[in-house]
Amino acid sequence: MSDINVRKLFGENVKFYRKQMGLSQEQFSEKLGISPNHLSVIETGRKFVSYTMLEKIIKTLDVSPAALFYSKTNTTFDESLQNRISTLISTELSHAQNRIQEELCTLK
Repeated sequence: MSDINVRKLFGENVKFYRKQMGLSQEQFSEKLGISPNHLSVIETGRKFVSYTMLEKIIKTLDVSPAALFYSKTNTTFDESLQNRISTLISTELSHAQNRIQEELCTLK
């Protein structure tokens, strides 16, 4: 997967699954709590999402995290790789959430 633009790939996959659900940008952005313009920036790959937005997108689209990073051009991509990617993303999201919660506790 050399020379792949992850933001663009992610955005294209978000757009694909949004359309699969039959949602317009306005409808989907409302479910995510963001503006349609913000969603457009994500779908075109101009900006990447925070981990909290990534979680919202995954839950709203009801897809595995790895599905949002899937590339049709990668012929070696298989289900076991998808499962490893999903596990890695879920683990990293959990770690980030725990770090933020710990930091919030120290502020009290």
